[in-house]
Amino acid sequence: MSGIAGIYYLDGRPVEQTDLQRMLDSIAHRGPDGSGVWTDGSVALGCQLLRVTPESVNETQPFVHHSGTVIVFDGRLDNREELLPKLKASSNISRDSPDTAFVLAAYDVFGDNLAGHLIGDFALGLFDPSRKKLLLARDAIGVRPLYYCQSGKTFLFASEIKALLVHPGVSTRPNDDVLAQFLISGQPQNDRGFTFFEGVYGLPPAHIAVITPEGFARRQYWDFDATQQIRLKSFDEYAEVFRHHFGNAVQRRLRSAYPVAVSVSGGLDSSSIFCIGETLRRRIPGGYSPLFGISCTSPDGTPADEKRFLLDIEEKYGIVITKVLMGPMGFMIGSRKAIWHVEAPFQDSEWNRTNLFLDTVRRTGARLLLTGHWGDQLLFNQGYLVDLFNRLSWGKVRTHLKEFCRWNTDVDPGYFRRLFFKDLLRHHVPVALMPFLRRVKGKLSRTTQDHPWYTKSFRKRAHPLACQETLFHSKRSPVHARSLYNVARSGYYVLCMEWNNKVAAMYGLEYAFPFLDRDLISFLIGIPGEIQMWKGVPKGILREALRGLLPTPILERRWKADYTDPVNEGMEREYPEVVDCLQSHSMAVQLGYVNGDVLRNGLTRAKDRIRGPDCLVTWSLRDLVALELWLQVFFEEKENKKGKIGT
Repeated sequence: MSGIAGIYYLDGRPVEQTDLQRMLDSIAHRGPDGSGVWTDGSVALGCQLLRVTPESVNETQPFVHHSGTVIVFDGRLDNREELLPKLKASSNISRDSPDTAFVLAAYDVFGDNLAGHLIGDFALGLFDPSRKKLLLARDAIGVRPLYYCQSGKTFLFASEIKALLVHPGVSTRPNDDVLAQFLISGQPQNDRGFTFFEGVYGLPPAHIAVITPEGFARRQYWDFDATQQIRLKSFDEYAEVFRHHFGNAVQRRLRSAYPVAVSVSGGLDSSSIFCIGETLRRRIPGGYSPLFGISCTSPDGTPADEKRFLLDIEEKYGIVITKVLMGPMGFMIGSRKAIWHVEAPFQDSEWNRTNLFLDTVRRTGARLLLTGHWGDQLLFNQGYLVDLFNRLSWGKVRTHLKEFCRWNTDVDPGYFRRLFFKDLLRHHVPVALMPFLRRVKGKLSRTTQDHPWYTKSFRKRAHPLACQETLFHSKRSPVHARSLYNVARSGYYVLCMEWNNKVAAMYGLEYAFPFLDRDLISFLIGIPGEIQMWKGVPKGILREALRGLLPTPILERRWKADYTDPVNEGMEREYPEVVDCLQSHSMAVQLGYVNGDVLRNGLTRAKDRIRGPDCLVTWSLRDLVALELWLQVFFEEKENKKGKIGT
């Protein structure tokens, strides 16, 4: 989780080092292990370094190759052993060389195609003086953020947007279309790299950008193959291969010179990661750093209380999981600082809990935190039911839907049936009718009543056709493969990963997500969906693959923790602060996103609707606060200056 930044003046004028230093200072929280700068005329690269892996302990950045090529790098390479024999003939790298040396050696061998040979979580900026070429690259999934902007002949890139905004040549305003699509439709258009700041772009996952004085080019260097089909002889073989990939996914993310923390809730996904990690650590004594399980727990007997499953893990492995008792929920304390870090109108309803948890992780001395995020999205996907339907296996569809209900006792049984019919419709309606149905859906699902305070002009920007992402629709692949592909390429999840990365950076931590391992995802895309959900059991392949490693009560668990009540209670408690934030000199009203009169009336009615069977009212108010604070943090000073000029 280092911070990288760079300047390239395409007209050849020299870089003022103070401009780059200002950019690095804005992201100093990303690198407590020192700051480095490299300049050469019209180009400057810099890094705020956080050392995590054993090979990075003595690393300095920017790193300069003997050829003169220089790199700044944020990330972790996972295929070093496979790369080494391909690179050794042309360089003097060894197993102990830092990742930066591997990347520059790969550039020496593969040129602009180097990113296609790298596996891991990374973002990098590389400058080749001999060709006057700047190359940017981002990992295949998009775990590490990387942003850029160009103003005239000034090209900038950085790990965080705030580093671009402090450059004197950059001026921006809110990107109204992206704001509307995110806040109202919930479907941000991210396939082309748009951000909430107009003129600032995120390099999309699995893409490289090449910048020279002659121009800018961007292309995708790798993608999942949703047409590949993996077929084995038996379910046991599938489970064995899954266990291999999942074990590799965890092992890759245990590479650390410092203690490693695992967020363990007691759920199937996070418990699987911890138990695999602990098994690997015991298999090779001294081969891994100390491993800590840490859990944020709820009061005894509440719907969110999962402590009994933690006790099962402790008993099975003879260890103690650190338990942090969850205090009152809420998100207003420290919210401005959080918004400044995440750079988006994106606020955590459980921010108090998250803040306490990450602070506890930091105090263990860990720099790396593994979580079970994305396990639900990738391992419990119903798309395969459409494949069964298409094969006329209607009895199996009915059996699996019933089994879903047996394994999700806290979910309305009708939910799974409705989702199935929705998927069935989506995959059988003629393409020519899709625009019409999307318009109808937009009118039915995004009414004024759902978002009463947003102005009519702002709501129009969230037109359903405007926010459709470029996803995989080839009929050559099963619906199961297409569904998982679309999850892995979702713009919304890219935003979530960027949010997680920046929040972790606030605490000097680095998030790692084993379920987002590209080899694991490729395997899941390639196998039949009914194998993944064996006999209709949600995450059946995971449960079978980890049998013997996971305590039986977790393998057989049939419900999830419910945080509805504490989240709504937090909103009730902080409601006066929420109202004050939204009504005092509201920028959202001033800039035309929110209707002030409707907001005042809506806030009065919302107070009585906070308590309920869900968190919809709380989330709606949270999003309004996030928008308001984001506008204040990043644009208030600019608007004030405009007002003074106008008077």
